[in-house]
Amino acid sequence: MNELITNILKIIKDYREDDLFVTINENHIARWVNQFDENDREFLLTELLHLLPECYLSKQHTLSILKSTLDVLAKDYNCTSVQELLDQTYLMDCQPAGKSQGVFLGFIREVIEKEYSYDFSKCTQKDGKRNWIYLDDVLATGGTFRNNITKAISDYGHDKFTTSDISIISMFVILHRWGMSNVKYAVQKKFEGFDAESRLKFYCVTEVENDPRVNYYNPNPSFNNVFPTDVDNFEEILVFIESKCKRNHEMTKKDNALRNASYPNEEKFYTSKENRNRYEKILLEKGYEIMKSIDYIEAASLRPLGMINPTYLTLGTGTHYFTWRNISNTCPLVFWWQQNGWHPLFPVQNRGVN
Repeated sequence: MNELITNILKIIKDYREDDLFVTINENHIARWVNQFDENDREFLLTELLHLLPECYLSKQHTLSILKSTLDVLAKDYNCTSVQELLDQTYLMDCQPAGKSQGVFLGFIREVIEKEYSYDFSKCTQKDGKRNWIYLDDVLATGGTFRNNITKAISDYGHDKFTTSDISIISMFVILHRWGMSNVKYAVQKKFEGFDAESRLKFYCVTEVENDPRVNYYNPNPSFNNVFPTDVDNFEEILVFIESKCKRNHEMTKKDNALRNASYPNEEKFYTSKENRNRYEKILLEKGYEIMKSIDYIEAASLRPLGMINPTYLTLGTGTHYFTWRNISNTCPLVFWWQQNGWHPLFPVQNRGVN
């Protein structure tokens, strides 16, 4: 087991490495895994080691992809160079200071100024620009993005925006397909005459295929998240969620709470179909234990497998992707909760204590 821990550390060693209050080492990882049943520990580490090379996004890897995305955008929008693209681009700054968007705007500013010798201030001006770029780390349920975008359009003027040729280009590190689909629908519905399909474009470092609706448009999702099937105490957990999560609304989407066992057609994310099922059930059960240890659940969106739209009666988003600077609250609780005696693998700031 020590070798597994050492190899996992090699992958996640830069997690919040600039934070003096966070230390990721062998003891930290061992303390986390030892909270699980003894018979599950080696299995969990083995499966996690298989998943992390794809699921953990280091700073160097992520920034290199963000840089290359500018070249892709220049080509997609028929520009002869990145500089020409930037001449037509407004970088949106919608979130309060200290939020993730400001961090990533800082990253893109460094790329623009160093790699292309371009004056970043030109990208902060909206007038006359036909491309609005929205940059952030994660689009999960899409609530923050939807609110930011609808406000920006309303402030600009509904009719003025609709009749313009402005495209909103959304760049995320982690993009959830279900959230993206819901956002497109919501923005389309709110602004009559706005063609979200052609004017709202999404780019990402990695995509989470978590849309549970298997259909013509989503025929064989990889479900590269934590999405259990055949849970023995399923009804018990849902009753707990309904009774303990503070809410003033009816809860829906129960039919989407469990994965159709027929999908994915071929397992390519986990080491095997059987190991997927075991891994998912372990994380669900431990997350359920964590929730039961909380005296009063203030967050209506809290679920054993991570936060989700608070109106959904499901087990959680189950995100299984992590960045070097933070992890999403849509990840299973076992990875980030840090109260009620639980030690997280990925400690986060201002979260997991209520």
